[in-house]
Amino acid sequence: MIKHWIITGDTHGGVGLISRLGNIARNMPECKPEETGVIILGDAGLNFYLNKTDKKQKRMLNAQGYTVYCVRGNHEERPENIEGIHLENDPNVGNMTWQEADYPNIHYFADGGNYVIGGHPVLVIGGAYSVDKYWRLQRSGYSAADADIADPKRTGWFKSECLTKEVMEHIKAGTAGRKYDFVFTHTAPISWEPTDLFLGCIDQSTVDKSMEYFLDEIKDSVQWDCWCFGHYHADR
Repeated sequence: MIKHWIITGDTHGGVGLISRLGNIARNMPECKPEETGVIILGDAGLNFYLNKTDKKQKRMLNAQGYTVYCVRGNHEERPENIEGIHLENDPNVGNMTWQEADYPNIHYFADGGNYVIGGHPVLVIGGAYSVDKYWRLQRSGYSAADADIADPKRTGWFKSECLTKEVMEHIKAGTAGRKYDFVFTHTAPISWEPTDLFLGCIDQSTVDKSMEYFLDEIKDSVQWDCWCFGHYHADR
């Protein structure tokens, strides 16, 4: 049974996450692994390489004993596309999560999912646009026109990183007017973008902001108390 919940930002791989788990063990000894859930706000990096490296990292993470919950980021494959994964009722969060039998301590939230975490109603929405999309394509030998056929194992870029308009509309229709204690997303609503953290080498006119505009609509259409997001690699 989970008694403690800890929320953190992007870890980009099992090593980064295990380092943070080490900080928990040192600084919060009351948070015993078997009683603690760790929520990553996207880009956990566990479904990035799509090969044995991912499996190695998952085995390493699973062995730590914490129950890890992942919001979907932009630098990772959708959980539903991972071979052998399945949806399972998850009593710790009051709804279905994606799980793999070999790694029972690692769970993935569904985009637009409604959950109850520590007694709190929570809305979870993953996804974002990768500002380095064209660099990732180019270094792998693809042109911009090849994006739809690019192999993510070569590029480290996933064409389904953003939600489709149809899914956005479905989430908006299903959440409008609802009350949440927490909203967990990967990127931020457009009105909260930390523009001071933008990479100077990126022409912002080339960046797809559809996820950020969509989240701004969600921000104004639901009632919420606390909104947490990652993506920008800063502690605020």
